[in-house]
Amino acid sequence: MKLIQNFAELLHEIKLPSAEKCFCIEDGDEKYIKKWIKNGEISCELEKLFEWMNVEYKLKKKDLNHEEKQLAEEIKKRFPLDQWRVIKIFSDHQKKYRYYRKAIEDVKKRTSPRMNEQAIMTIFSPGWGINT
Repeated sequence: MKLIQNFAELLHEIKLPSAEKCFCIEDGDEKYIKKWIKNGEISCELEKLFEWMNVEYKLKKKDLNHEEKQLAEEIKKRFPLDQWRVIKIFSDHQKKYRYYRKAIEDVKKRTSPRMNEQAIMTIFSPGWGINT
């Protein structure tokens, strides 16, 4: 599994997709995470996938037999076990920022600098909801 090719570009343009869509499935990955892939993409939340991998492949255990150790090493080489959280944080942050920006822009459209406090509060009353 690897980052999408244009990740850096999307990061700087504040256009990252969901964390799950920031990763591409590579040849051979399906063998290990088949139940979590649909149409060539991750079909669950990233956190759920990596938690499952930690349990399924005993990645945090020390007393593994030879086969289990080899499998754990293969998983550690193939998947971004230590980096996925950073990608999720970037993606989630940008999603929240985009939402927040839309809310602020909508409030600006509905208000003017000369409005008093009472008038401003009416934009939050039922029927006026902020468009997101």
